[in-house]
This record gives sequence, C-alpha cells and structure tokens, in this order.
Amino acid sequence: MGRKNTISKDYMSDNIKFADIFNYYLFNGKQRIKSENLIEKDITEISISSKSRDKFYAMEKYRDILKQCVLKSDGKYIYLLLGIENQSEIHYAMPVRNMVYDAMNYSEQISNTAREHKRNKDKMDTREFLSGITKEDKLIPVLTLVIYWGNECWDAPKSLYEMFSEMDLDILRFVNDYTLNLIVPGEIEDFSLFQSELGKVLEFINASDNIDKMKKILKENRQYYLHMDVDSARMIKEFGKTNIDIDRYESMEEINMCKAIDDMIFEGEQKGMEKGMEKGVQKKLVEQVCKKVKKNKSLEVIAEELEESVSDIQQIYDKVLEYAPEYDVNMICEKVTEYY
Repeated sequence: MGRKNTISKDYMSDNIKFADIFNYYLFNGKQRIKSENLIEKDITEISISSKSRDKFYAMEKYRDILKQCVLKSDGKYIYLLLGIENQSEIHYAMPVRNMVYDAMNYSEQISNTAREHKRNKDKMDTREFLSGITKEDKLIPVLTLVIYWGNECWDAPKSLYEMFSEMDLDILRFVNDYTLNLIVPGEIEDFSLFQSELGKVLEFINASDNIDKMKKILKENRQYYLHMDVDSARMIKEFGKTNIDIDRYESMEEINMCKAIDDMIFEGEQKGMEKGMEKGVQKKLVEQVCKKVKKNKSLEVIAEELEESVSDIQQIYDKVLEYAPEYDVNMICEKVTEYY
C-alpha cells in the first residue's frame, strides 16, 4: 500500500468524516447517517466457486474501507454496507474494479446465509437447496464511493458503458451498466454542505494549483484554518501540493495552517526572487563573455578580465562558441541552466 493511500485510508476511516462524505453525496449534506451508527466491517472480499467436488477457484481482494450503516427511514431501520475507495491517481478501469468488489460482497453474503442455514439444519426444498438461500432471505445493499484526491479533472470512465467501444444500441440496452459513485474536489460546487473538516481539506485541494484561490480560501475561512487538526493538515500537505513541515506539529492537537501556508507561500516567492536574481546575474555574465569572444579573446584572457575562474565560465564559453555568430543570449542562458 502506497503512502498516499495509507494516509487517506486512515483519514477516512474516522466515523465522523466517513458519515460526512456519504451525507454529502447521498443527502446533499443532510445528517441522515450518524457516525455512532457505523460499524467497521472486514475489508476482505472473498469469492469461491466450485467446478467439481475436488476443484474450486478462489479470489480474494481488499477494499480500502467498509462499514455497516443503520439508517432509519419511514419508521423502519435499513441496513447498508458503505465502502470507500481512495484514489490519489486516476484509474481508467475503476468501474470494473468497483463492480468486482460489490459483486464479491453479494456473493459472500449469499455464501454466509447458506452456511447459516446449513449450520441450523434448516429444512429446504430443492430450489432453496440449489441456491443455498430461501425466498425470504434478503441481501444488504452495497454502495461504494470513490474519492479522488487530486485537483485535476477525472478524465477516466465513470461507467461501464463508457469503457465500451461503439456498439449497436439495440444490443447495448440488454447489457447491464455499472456507474461509479465518484467524488472529485474540482466538481464540488458547495463545500459548506460538509459538516466536518473534510470539506475544508477538499476545498483546499481544489484550489491547490492556484495561489490566489488558496489565499482567498485562507482569508474567508481564517478562523477555521487557525485551528486545523493535525490529520487534516497532513492530508493538505500530501494532496494539496504544499511543502508544509507537518512533522514538527506531531505532538500538537491542532495547527495554525494560516501561518504555515503563509510562510510556505512567502518562502516560495523568496525562492522565486532568488532564482530570478540568479538568472539575471548569469545573463549578464553570458553577455560579457559574448562581447569578449567577438573580440577573439581566449578563455583564459576572458576569465582573467572578468575575475572568474576558468572552470566557472568554461561551460558558458563553450556555449557562446556553439551559438556563434548569432550569439543568442537567451538561448545560451537556457542551455547553460540545463547543464547546471
């Protein structure tokens, strides 16, 4: 398991954030799923099929997170299995991958029910014995949600249909589709629908490629970012394209992210200025070498007159000769920079 997947899995395993993302996706932010009603389930999906008495095929796959949810609706209690798959990168086969997870879970539910009937020595007719379950037995719905933690657009298929090449529509209507349940930060229009710090993390990731948007978010939500929990700050560091030093805050319960990000932006601007100054100095040196080469002066003489060592200007001198007689200063600077 990669570092990013480990961090996002740990973050979303928290029941409050887990409930928050599903309440946003399913109920437009209404608090229908309660964190206290979530029960951790085994993430292992197993499918065993028999070919004969002595031969069988087994398949085992692992989800990121799976929890059982009890939801009250119309005076009745409804049971759901809710899964999350964290994606730090775009996955072009995600519809099939999730479809396999869900199908394996349903298959395992049937197997578990059949084992329970067998253990209880329940009487079953021929049809029930053949399937392993009775007409009254029901499955628990499985809903898998993919969270993409990047700030780019999701350009991969969002359904099984999108993975097919051109097909006759008369045939396609008989092929069952499978649609992804997908969260992409860049497609979220109202981050206020989230009730936990998860919303601020997703909002920051969405703005992470734009300094102006980042500053605006910090200004509008300053009170929150002054007291961000360490886990959320770690997610921002990992997925928000920031170089914040989270390690020094490990012993703290919260971080002043406004100061941390302001410092990061300032340091970045300073480095940009320093880099610009370095380029300016280098360009001036290239121009000086060009003028002296035009006068047919040797490398040693140029180094002495410019009070530079021969080794320091050797590369510049060689590139100036290479681009003679035009002496394109900007091109020479680029090539020298590539070398260094």
